Amino acid sequence: MTMPSPPHRTPAVGELVHDARRDRIGEVTATDNGRLHLRALAGAEAWEALPCDVQPTTPTPWPFRCERCQEIRWQRSAALQSGDLRLAVALTEAMGVHLRHEHT
Repeated sequence: MTMPSPPHRTPAVGELVHDARRDRIGEVTATDNGRLHLRALAGAEAWEALPCDVQPTTPTPWPFRCERCQEIRWQRSAALQSGDLRLAVALTEAMGVHLRHEHT
């Protein structure tokens, strides 16, 4: 007898996820009609994924998770939660610059 699969949790905007179908890490930028809008961390490339294809990432295994990465991510998350979209955009740009300069 086959058991039904558990429902998939929809990741929050700003959360980092691993898209298993594409084997990529991305940040959730929006959700729309049951799909997730993801953006690559080191660039502007965006794509869509289904919630069932993504898993939340954990901070420690990924080599790009230095202290500055964590700081920018936490500040951006706080900006999104408070509704400060200008600061969130500025921090997204800061993360891209940081990743290009420190992690490439």
